[in-house]
Amino acid sequence: MFDKLIPKDDVKQRIRMKRALQALGGGASQSLVSVILFFSGGFRLEFQEFAFLMIFLWVGHLTIPVLIRLGVNRRLSDPSMTREMVNWSIFTLLITVFFMDHFRALMLMYFPIILLYGAFSMTPNQYRATAAVMILGYIAVIFTLCQLYPSQFKIEDEYVVALVFVLVIVAFSFVSNQISLLRRKLYQRNAELATAIEKIEHMAITDELTGLTNRRHMMHMLRRQKAVADRGGNGFCVCFFDLDRFKSINDRMGHHVGDVVLKRFSSEVQSQLRDSDLFARFGGEEFVLLANGVNLKRATIAANRIRRAIEALRFIDVASDLTVTVSGGVAQFRNKEKIETVLSRADQALYAAKGRGGNCIQAETDI
Repeated sequence: MFDKLIPKDDVKQRIRMKRALQALGGGASQSLVSVILFFSGGFRLEFQEFAFLMIFLWVGHLTIPVLIRLGVNRRLSDPSMTREMVNWSIFTLLITVFFMDHFRALMLMYFPIILLYGAFSMTPNQYRATAAVMILGYIAVIFTLCQLYPSQFKIEDEYVVALVFVLVIVAFSFVSNQISLLRRKLYQRNAELATAIEKIEHMAITDELTGLTNRRHMMHMLRRQKAVADRGGNGFCVCFFDLDRFKSINDRMGHHVGDVVLKRFSSEVQSQLRDSDLFARFGGEEFVLLANGVNLKRATIAANRIRRAIEALRFIDVASDLTVTVSGGVAQFRNKEKIETVLSRADQALYAAKGRGGNCIQAETDI
């Protein structure tokens, strides 16, 4: 019921709710056993008193799922509320044991289950603290009962039960602690794997030298934009750029200077773009700009703004006399055409700009 009220895209919250409902199932099991033991004479309570106890306990059981449903848990240091669920379960068992006359040992079987449940998120220190709370809580309950009803308890038997209980809890705490350590190691390795995958994915779509999108990813994005435009969405333009006489820079000054030119060119172009645009290195000194939502005229104006910015670049730290210019060709996507076709028209416009001596932008309509 509760998990259906949480949006499907809120995965973490749905997982938290699922675990809270699992804990609720454990509470239901304990309540059922309590009812069976009550009608078997295991409690020193009247029916009305027993009913009130069950209502009180179930108000607590239902509180945590309600808090998760309302999103209150997000404000806590542990949004899963595992410790709260574990502590409430311990209190529920201890208060139930307190009101029992017989069969208390049967109810103690639920304590190890609580420890195993906590293995999902509790740290080793929290495990030790939880085990200590269980042991001290049970001893306090038995001591109080012996003080209140000395004639109804055989202290020797209670010592034996308490000793066995302590040994079982200690044994289960060791097992649960190992589960917790394995879970934390697994979480750490998953985090490292996710970081490595993210790095590999970034490397797969990024040009190593300039940090721009590479050719493969640009083609992928162009096809996506084509699909949008074919369905009636925003159109786009493609701008081919080529650094003028770049080979002579490499030949005269070395590839190190050429790399500096490519990096600064890329950085300067990026500073001129909108968030919706995408700039990629196609190979060597060739670059492609995907200009979304603009017509040919506006794309040509933007390309000329880039050309002027590159013309103004200076490289005093590597070569005082070095200046760089760029030529470009601009084409507008036509509905339903292939990406290769619009790229070809932009490439032809680029060659026309090169034929004019470089340092100019040519639109496809001017060819």
